[in-house]
Amino acid sequence: MLKNLLRLGCFLLLTCVTAQAQKVVNGKVQDETGAGLPGAAVLLKGGSTGTVSDADGNFTISIPDNVKDAVLVFSSIGFSQHEEVVGDRTSISVSLVPDIQTLGEIVVVGYGTMRREDISGSVTSISTKELPQVANTSVDQLLTGRVPGLNVSQRSAQPGGGLQINVRNAISPLGNNSPLYVIDGVPIFNNASAERSLSDGKIGFSGGVDRNPLNAINPSDIESIDILKDASATAIYGANAANGVILITTKRGKKGAPKIEYRGSYTVQTPKKYIEVFQAKEFMQEHNRLAHDLYLLNNNLAPYGNTDPNSVAAFAPTFSESEIQASGNGTDWLDMLMRNGKINEHNLSISSGNDNSQLYVALNYFNNKGILENSDFTRYTARVNFDQRIGSRVNFKLNVTGSQIDNSNVTSGANSGGVEKYNMLQSAFAFSPTRSVYDDNGRFTKTFDTQITNPAAFLIMDDNATTTRVIITPTVEVKILEHLKLTALVGADRQNAQRDFYLPRAAQNFQLPNGMAQKSNSNISNYIAESYLTFSKTINKSAFDIVAGFGIYRTATNLMEVEAVDFPTDAFGGDNLGAARDLTQTSLGSWRTERKRLSQFFRINYSFNDRYILTLTGRNDGDSYFAENKKYGFFPGASVAWKISNEGFMAGAAVVSDLKLRAGFGQTGNATVSGSALSLYGGNYPYPIGNILYGGVALTQLANPNLTWETNETINVGLDFGILSNRISGSLDVYRRSAKDLLAYTNLPLNNDVSRLLINSGTTRSEGVELLINSNNLEGALSWNTTFNASTSRSEWVEGNPWASVNPWINDGDPYTAIYGWKTDGIIQSTEEIPSYMPNAKPGNIKYLDDNGDGVLDSKDIVLLGQSAPKWNFGLANTFRYKNFDLNLFVYAYTGNVASTNSIGQGFDPATPGRRLALSNIQNVPVQIRDVWTYDRPIGTLPGVAPDAYSGNNPSGANDFYLQKANFIRLRNITLGYNFSDAALAKTFIRSARIFFDVQNVAKITNFDGFDPEILETNPYPQALSTTIGVNLGF
Repeated sequence: MLKNLLRLGCFLLLTCVTAQAQKVVNGKVQDETGAGLPGAAVLLKGGSTGTVSDADGNFTISIPDNVKDAVLVFSSIGFSQHEEVVGDRTSISVSLVPDIQTLGEIVVVGYGTMRREDISGSVTSISTKELPQVANTSVDQLLTGRVPGLNVSQRSAQPGGGLQINVRNAISPLGNNSPLYVIDGVPIFNNASAERSLSDGKIGFSGGVDRNPLNAINPSDIESIDILKDASATAIYGANAANGVILITTKRGKKGAPKIEYRGSYTVQTPKKYIEVFQAKEFMQEHNRLAHDLYLLNNNLAPYGNTDPNSVAAFAPTFSESEIQASGNGTDWLDMLMRNGKINEHNLSISSGNDNSQLYVALNYFNNKGILENSDFTRYTARVNFDQRIGSRVNFKLNVTGSQIDNSNVTSGANSGGVEKYNMLQSAFAFSPTRSVYDDNGRFTKTFDTQITNPAAFLIMDDNATTTRVIITPTVEVKILEHLKLTALVGADRQNAQRDFYLPRAAQNFQLPNGMAQKSNSNISNYIAESYLTFSKTINKSAFDIVAGFGIYRTATNLMEVEAVDFPTDAFGGDNLGAARDLTQTSLGSWRTERKRLSQFFRINYSFNDRYILTLTGRNDGDSYFAENKKYGFFPGASVAWKISNEGFMAGAAVVSDLKLRAGFGQTGNATVSGSALSLYGGNYPYPIGNILYGGVALTQLANPNLTWETNETINVGLDFGILSNRISGSLDVYRRSAKDLLAYTNLPLNNDVSRLLINSGTTRSEGVELLINSNNLEGALSWNTTFNASTSRSEWVEGNPWASVNPWINDGDPYTAIYGWKTDGIIQSTEEIPSYMPNAKPGNIKYLDDNGDGVLDSKDIVLLGQSAPKWNFGLANTFRYKNFDLNLFVYAYTGNVASTNSIGQGFDPATPGRRLALSNIQNVPVQIRDVWTYDRPIGTLPGVAPDAYSGNNPSGANDFYLQKANFIRLRNITLGYNFSDAALAKTFIRSARIFFDVQNVAKITNFDGFDPEILETNPYPQALSTTIGVNLGF
């Protein structure tokens, strides 16, 4: 007995000694924003000791003293594994890097979620933690260059300006090529901005800015984004998903004590002068030089002719030498309009919850004063996401978001009508630098060309818009049986925009009589109701996941606008339209559209032995846009996947950790044409009765009872791979996407009351390859992660191009975004070089090529010159982490497309830029005009002052003289961040803290001489260098 007691005592003593001979390490696991990661695994490498972090990311682990060179391994779903050498430390805090391949372990798909490894379609997932924490008006701006197959083009860099987004290219000539946005499971058909662009009215003034429909969604509220790219994945959304689907999941409340998060940032935007024009002195000198050459031309003097110089009056320069020397730099109109922009953003969110209730509340304030005067954007948003468990079978969810956006606009780019008098930037480029802002009478000065508006006049315009938007979505989930769930939701998305424009009486250069006012009010409402059943069950080696349901959708748009001119005073601005004196110029207008849809849908996902996957989807859509016998269309999809890495024969291939082969086919419909394309009658058609004109309506197009859906078909083959325990992972996709029965207009015989009919005709095709690679290059104290994506594609007309019948140079098989025109061969240097087929040409003219050799320069010489869409897109992100520091660099590139460099003054004799400076109605021009051909400078590479006698014979209106490759590489973001350690925050009430510094639009490499190869419009709002400092705080 005593012996046994001694043994027990020794054992207990040994246990105590052993327990004491351990080292306790405390710390915290957090993400790159500094927020704690709950449930993260903390393991002792090579041993069995381990723990998990608590709700705030804190952990405690004991390490036996006999473990030498102890290393802790940190891991969490959605993040790359991280190792830390313990050494002498007793406190260790780490920040885990998101892993793009495991981040979407549970991926949002149509009407549900799936494990990423069970997906057989083409889906790319992005977490907002991967995106730079910079101030942007919408989250899609941050996706540029980051997703293979997603083409994002900036239409305008004006604050709140719109983007053109295409998934695997635009191939519908008349339809809307934008993807469908689904926010928290709710399709947002109302993806157009309600802000109305100014109409032409009776005055001819137009203007505005393309607005981004996602401006109303606070990017800080977004948790993740999933992009469905092939039809096998999008078919469940049917006709709404012809151009891909972007699924946006917002943040929700989490279990645990209330957590308060604050993110604030301040950004300074520095303008860049993409186009440099002449200052006053050189402007006068260059005009005199070119005007002298124009004098020689007009008088048929050498080198243009052989008139005796003594028989004509001597040349008299416009500007004397004394005027030139006294001129100085003159007025820098562009500098007057530009300023340093700034962005202030504040975001506050609260998350809390228990086993039954979770709540997420967020408020956001965003203010952007743009780099051009009078271009401001202010947004206020609020979001409430609420989850409530009712009993053991019912879950209730409520998502509510509201926003108000206040815009101050400037007219720039294509929306300004494309001419100088309506375009602030173009006026600044063209207006004479020899003029001051005001004349001696205090009125705006006029330049030599009275069609061009004094740029300062734009600064007294009032052009303001306020847009409010509310999206409400209550959802009920009922667990009917153990494996059967019913989900029912309703949604309302209402958007209202009011725009007020007033042009004061003093702005005379607009050639409008004593001021003008325009007002518009538009409403877009979207209502949905959906209900679907979800069945999930595993039977032996077979796993079933089935969804089936129906939806009802209604979208309506209402617009009213009014325009009036000739006001006796500016005292009331545009708030007293009844004061307008010229009632004959008053214009009123209103219109309304409504669209209804009814749909049934299903998805069957079957997996056998976690190796073989089959997915079948289908949707039956009915649309009020079509005749009774064509209302409905059924759009199926099917895909298969083989998890090769799960096969027994792969057991010995230790280097391959993941390998899955995918293949899919699917159809979707497209009927997203504008309402006007289906309107049979139009307004503003006057009818004379007696001596009075009465307003009325008229038939504008005929109905087509056989009109039906466009049909998109996609074939996709993909490979998902991972090697070295997914240290290197990625995907490769090859696809072919075809659009058939395209909606297009056909011209009717002249004896009809209307000129055209909407029909189904033609086929287009897009083919491409997409590659995504993620690599964890280094792990440990210094970690380095790289994400690379690349895509190449070709879009073409297969048959039925509607423009081919009237333009014989267009052929089937040509690129969808083809650019046609004449080829050129430099500048004609002398009369001896004038080609026989250009007998009326002059030295200094562009030498066009007679491509078909028939001795005539005409439409038969028009050839394919290139395409406007890039052939290759690349993106490269590198993230480095060392202790509490992190550094992110992101670069993207577009190649393979061409664009015109002759954007300044387009529409004012664009073929001869030097002529604009030489004429008596002088316009300022870019400094490149120094290289204009003249008699005393025959080495000039730009056309001279002689008018082009042959450009009118070119119905395409284009040539390759001004076309250049628009290839570019842009360093988009550099972000440096620092996460404060727990020790630094121990004596504060702050739970986590991070400070970051970001530079956006850092630099670009390009040989393109035009405005910006990335921005689509002519004379657009320029991009700026943005420098941001910000902080993330957790309480």
